Amino acid sequence: MSIKPSNQEMEDRFRPMFDKHGRQGVPLKDLREELEEEGLTESIAPERLDELLRRADQDGDKRIRLGEFVRMMTGDYVQEHERKKIGGILGAAIANIVPQSMREDFIAHYNCKPPPIFMIFISIAEIVVFIVYAEEQKSRGVATTATTGVPLYSPLLYKPDRRYEAWRFVTYMLLHQGYIHLISNLIFQLLLGLPLELVHKFWRVFLIYVLGVLAGSLAHSVTDHSVSLCGASGGCYALIGAHIASIITNWKEMNYKCCDGSIVRFLLSAPVRLTVFLVLSIGDTSVAVYRRFFEEGATKIGISAHIGGMLAGLLVGIPLLKNVNELTWEKRLGWVSLVIYLLFTAFCMFFNGLYTGYPETDWTSCCPA
Repeated sequence: MSIKPSNQEMEDRFRPMFDKHGRQGVPLKDLREELEEEGLTESIAPERLDELLRRADQDGDKRIRLGEFVRMMTGDYVQEHERKKIGGILGAAIANIVPQSMREDFIAHYNCKPPPIFMIFISIAEIVVFIVYAEEQKSRGVATTATTGVPLYSPLLYKPDRRYEAWRFVTYMLLHQGYIHLISNLIFQLLLGLPLELVHKFWRVFLIYVLGVLAGSLAHSVTDHSVSLCGASGGCYALIGAHIASIITNWKEMNYKCCDGSIVRFLLSAPVRLTVFLVLSIGDTSVAVYRRFFEEGATKIGISAHIGGMLAGLLVGIPLLKNVNELTWEKRLGWVSLVIYLLFTAFCMFFNGLYTGYPETDWTSCCPA
């Protein structure tokens, strides 16, 4: 014979689950959806679950608070097997529901769970590759300086006459033309990538960074048919595009209490963020254009790789990055932007395969002994 748990026992057990949602409680609609996704309707009929939740919502405000939930669970209306099933999966269901306070406040989503590991990992990888090639070239009598030293023989470098080695469209990000190029990209991506990872987590930032690198090399291959490419600028600019995408889809949440006197909230508000990223991208691109076309003797800069990376970060970021409170138009915009990115990628791939103006294909061994 089972013994019905007391109110205090139920409160002690379920309080941690409800606490993060505060006094306003858990939205009834969200809880219903999560319980269904956790498989509760496999053992409790959907109509019966709806009835239980309606009874629990005693004040009719479409939210369930701890007290209401405990009264439902300890009442005679709930059968023993229902009590066990609901109690067994409730924690997982509530954990997947974003609290209302976090839906309104974008800053509440900054946390180190998990820590931002991707930007640190890729930065270390770029440093290690740079040092390895610098030492190798040193042994060959070639010095790596502030603005020179990219190993032109490397299988990682994007070269227009070796486009059949498809990995080069991504691995070029690991090579840099001198230590100033490396350091500037490291500063750039860490300053932009770490805060992005704190909110959106490493796997989203990883995808955007790599897809930005790919879009950068594809755009470069279409516009600069005979110029090799190195550096992580495509990924760095993808991070700018991702920030702008996050601003677009979380505009209201980023402006939460931004005019209440907090300087931090004001500086992190959507208009300020957008201004900073637009100034940063336009300013840096303008300098790159000037150096490319008007500064004699300057190293050629892959401007189209910068632009391609930023557009990729924007287009992929809208559907991929965390949207605190997704609206219908934002979801539609996400699908449209994803289709545009895929069409761009498809066009570049066909262009690379069909255009005849590239340098003659080099089929020799890529790397000297």
